[in-house]
Parts: sequence; C-alpha cells; structure tokens
Amino acid sequence: MITRNYPDAIYCCPYCKTKTSNSVIEFDEINKPKKFSKRVFYKLICMTCNNSYFLYEDIKQKHLLKDKDIPSVNKVLNSQWGVDNQRIIYPQQIYTTQVPAPSKYMPEDVKKMYKEAANVFEISPRSSAALIRLTLELLLKRYLVNDGRKHTLNEMIGMLSPNTPSLVMEFMDLIRDKGNSEVHPELEKLEHEWGDITREPDKDEILYLFKYINFVCGLVGLRNKANKDFESLPEQKRKDITKRNQKYQD
Repeated sequence: MITRNYPDAIYCCPYCKTKTSNSVIEFDEINKPKKFSKRVFYKLICMTCNNSYFLYEDIKQKHLLKDKDIPSVNKVLNSQWGVDNQRIIYPQQIYTTQVPAPSKYMPEDVKKMYKEAANVFEISPRSSAALIRLTLELLLKRYLVNDGRKHTLNEMIGMLSPNTPSLVMEFMDLIRDKGNSEVHPELEKLEHEWGDITREPDKDEILYLFKYINFVCGLVGLRNKANKDFESLPEQKRKDITKRNQKYQD
C-alpha cells in the first residue's frame, strides 16, 4: 500500500456541504491492480469543518473509457489513465443532487419511504425503483383508496380511474410498471436472455419515478386544498357556480 498526500483539492464536503479545499491522502488498492484498470481509495479532510470522508475511483486506461471525463482526485494522474467511476463510500450519501425533494403535500409516513428510496439511489437504483413503487402503494392504501380492504396496487389504481385525471393515472402506472420490472424480470425472456435480470438499471428513467410521485402528491394536495377553499366560499356563490356549470352541461 502506497500513501501519497495531495494538498488543496477542491471538493464539496458531504458534512458541511461547502465546496472547499481538502487535504487528500491516497491509498493504492491492497490487491494487485489489473493490467488495464485499478481501484484507488482516498481520504479527504475538509479544510472548512475538519471532517474526514472517503471515496474511491475506478481508474482505467483511456482507450477503455466510453466518453467519460470525471476529474480525478489525483491531480497528477498519468495521462494514459482516466476515471471510469467515482463514489463517496463514507459517510453514506443521503441524497444526491439529482433526486428531487419530496413534495410538501406528501404525507409524513409516505415521505419517510420516499426518503428511503432516495437514500439507496446511488447504491442500488433497482432497489430505489422498487421502494418508489412501495411508496405509491402506501399513498393509495392509506390516503386515496383507504377502504380498509386488501387490494393490489393495480386494483387500487383502477379504483381511482373514474375520478382521477388521465395524466395522474399514467404516472401511477409508470411507477407500478417500472417498479415491477426492476424486481421481476420478464419470465418469458428469463430462459433465453439471462442478461435481462442482470442488466444495469437506467438511472435516468428511475429518477423520473421520483418526479412522477411528487406530481401525484402535489396534484392531490392542491385538489384537497382547492376543495377546502371552495367549501369556504359563501353558499350563494357556490350555488351560482353550480347553476352556471349545469347550464353548459345540458
């Protein structure tokens, strides 16, 4: 194991969230590196809050990289090598900047599960997709259907269909389908296409699931607020609005 020091590396500290200088100690991997690739570990010490964190880089010879340009912690990295992957391994990252914050209209217990899905996004996008599906199921079971009976997610979405905008229905079904596909590979393909179960999940597509459920919660929350505000209007105003609507429905 070889240790090197790199002063004044600029990175965003996971503790104080400040983009600042870091003192860096590099540890070459303990196992003998492969001819064309290696993994290098770094300890960074934030010069603002003095906390330490650790990350690793997967380094490959540049002819093996696929149009990636990730800046290395090692500022004097040999020009023949480039970074294929870089990840903080301690402390565990709760959120990435890619995952949107939960909607303010999201119920607290649903929000807790949403955050759990966000927590594992970088580690396992596939798990994240499954948890967002579970988040939707919790939302429907406790707040939108809430009839005390046991239903599948597919059934609950269908039960909402008569009184729910089609776009919201599409978002719900996209979450259901993507969550299912990440944990249940297509059975008819399993025998002939083993890669279907071991394929890398599409992180960009999974990020949309967070946006979809935020939209669903936002629209439901706004609808509930609008209903409450409408009920607070004077009775005569509400009667006039009902009379106007009936005029155009005939």
